[in-house]
Amino acid sequence: MKSRLILLIALLSFGIAPQGMAQVLTPEDDGIIPDPPKFYHHNRVIQYPFLREADMVWSTRHWEIIDIREKINQHLYYPTQELPDRKSLFDVLVQGILSEGTIVEVFNDDKFEIPLTPDALEQMIDQYDTVAIDDDFGIVRNDPSTYIVDTISIRSSNVLGYKIKSDWYFDKQRGEMKNRIIGIAPRVQDPKNASNAYELFWVWFPDARVALHTHTTYNRNNRKQRLTFDEVFHLRYFNSVVYKEDNVYDRAIADYKINDTMMQLLEAQQIRENLRNFEHDLWEY
Repeated sequence: MKSRLILLIALLSFGIAPQGMAQVLTPEDDGIIPDPPKFYHHNRVIQYPFLREADMVWSTRHWEIIDIREKINQHLYYPTQELPDRKSLFDVLVQGILSEGTIVEVFNDDKFEIPLTPDALEQMIDQYDTVAIDDDFGIVRNDPSTYIVDTISIRSSNVLGYKIKSDWYFDKQRGEMKNRIIGIAPRVQDPKNASNAYELFWVWFPDARVALHTHTTYNRNNRKQRLTFDEVFHLRYFNSVVYKEDNVYDRAIADYKINDTMMQLLEAQQIRENLRNFEHDLWEY
């Protein structure tokens, strides 16, 4: 008995615990594995492979829109209310800008020319409006005291989709077509006018990768194999529609395929097909 006690003390002194004590859980762990060792707490952002200018022999630029109403894209929308183990993409971006300070490069346009400060963004998210008290109370409307201030906030439930700006390029050294996202913007519904939608802000994507990599999305097929938001975009685990390709006129598809949504979708599909054919034609058999 004494020898076993000495062995146990020796193991604990060297940081080696018996198998039964290897995973001591608490209610905060929310699972069968303690929370701190989970990969997304300690894993670093995967750096892009080094790309020489001489190896990038061709490139083009696409603007795409991700519709979160599609089932394959719903992991970017839900949960609308923050949960202890996961958030929506909108909450990750907004909290990274306003409270965590992990996202700094925020702009008001997709050309990244008009910077947007956290204070200005906070005013755009939480808007204030004056509402007159009903006349049923017998109050005269021209009296300033009969008006109250109403807060109109933009939340995850107001998000309709996301716009991304990315570059496609052919890497001659690796012999493959690759994509790198350079900007992302949440497209939200105007809380004052439901028929109006707009891009709330644009984020320089490389600056947001740290924040995106520390939050996971839901995997409906396997809860254990969750992906971080950074991996979702790196692997392009979403469906999107091209609404603009880099061109001499700097115009979107809707500018020359006017009032015909079917032709706009076919044009977007043709752009994707041209990209695939170009990569295929570069190979020699």
